[in-house]
Amino acid sequence: MNPQHGRPFALDRFPGHVRRRLADLDRLRDVCTGHHRHTLGEPPHEALRRVLRRHLRELRSLAAHEDAGPEQLRADEEILLEMAAECRSGECLTPAYLTDLARRAPDFGVPPDLPEDAGKVLAEAATVETHPVIRAAHVFLVCEGELWPDRPAPPPPHPLPWVLASLSLLRSNHPPLPMDRRLAAQLAAARSRPDHYERLLALIPIFADLMTAALRAELCRTPAAAPPSHGPAPLAAALHRRIQEHLRRRGDSLTPVLRELDPTARATHSAGDVSEEAVAQQCDAAAARALFERGPDCWWSSVEITVMDAVLRLLVVVQQVGAPSSGVLAVTADGVLTCSEGPVDVLDLACTDCVTLIPTDCADERWPAVESFIDDVTSRAIHRLTQAVC
Repeated sequence: MNPQHGRPFALDRFPGHVRRRLADLDRLRDVCTGHHRHTLGEPPHEALRRVLRRHLRELRSLAAHEDAGPEQLRADEEILLEMAAECRSGECLTPAYLTDLARRAPDFGVPPDLPEDAGKVLAEAATVETHPVIRAAHVFLVCEGELWPDRPAPPPPHPLPWVLASLSLLRSNHPPLPMDRRLAAQLAAARSRPDHYERLLALIPIFADLMTAALRAELCRTPAAAPPSHGPAPLAAALHRRIQEHLRRRGDSLTPVLRELDPTARATHSAGDVSEEAVAQQCDAAAARALFERGPDCWWSSVEITVMDAVLRLLVVVQQVGAPSSGVLAVTADGVLTCSEGPVDVLDLACTDCVTLIPTDCADERWPAVESFIDDVTSRAIHRLTQAVC
């Protein structure tokens, strides 16, 4: 694809892995839309306020502006709620309107020094015909280029690109873009690519993962108060069995290596549903990091590795996302290392570190993504364990 000719933002001009990732996101959004059509939940205005509050706090952390008090946070919320209402009312995206929008947006004390034609450039970016997530990523990058056009390296994160990208998504009836301080390195790497098209290709998968997290949160707007079922659905059951087997193989293969450090090193395995309070707390923590509330059913598998005086407990969980009626599942993880200094979170996962599955998914087709996720969290956890005992 030559991004300079033809229809550069048409979905069919992007590589296959980008199209597949966005297709998966669209399928999840269809499930979310259908679920809300048949259920009652939190009022949309209050839900949006709560979501914006969370994202603003995370964005301030990402931008190293954490000194805002409650009054400033409320003022920023009100500004964004007003802007969201305008976007959803069909306000025409003229250069004058977008310039005004950029000047009214929260700026964390660093007003943007926009060039004279910024509104025109932003209006062109905000009206390209393409997938909403591609358009949001394009707006984000164009906005950064307009804010800091002469700087060769990405500048410190500023809220305006996020604000305009989120408003673009809201205008397309999508939730606003979450932010996560743990993604700072990935975002910086994407923004450091040599040209706009390469930056766009790097940013789209990150935005797609963030929007998947946003849709998981949307599904939890409806209450999950329902009695646990008598057993897992076929997809959950298949994943649970495979996760147990894979964790067992990983633990058993690591034990001989760890015995080079401690001849008494051992790995033990267990699995079940949520019954113990400690396990329930880990499951809830894993869900909260992935921006959802677990439903009444979840199925966990764990490996506990003991080396010297350190104990690593790695938990991988198949969880219902919100109410069971949605049929959406998430594979999440939690890892705790207990040593002489006390318990430590060894994973520090972002909201995007999760595998989301919808009812029509096939276990065979989705297993590679789940397996890759398990291998990644296992490697992270073992690295922290070896650091602690060496």
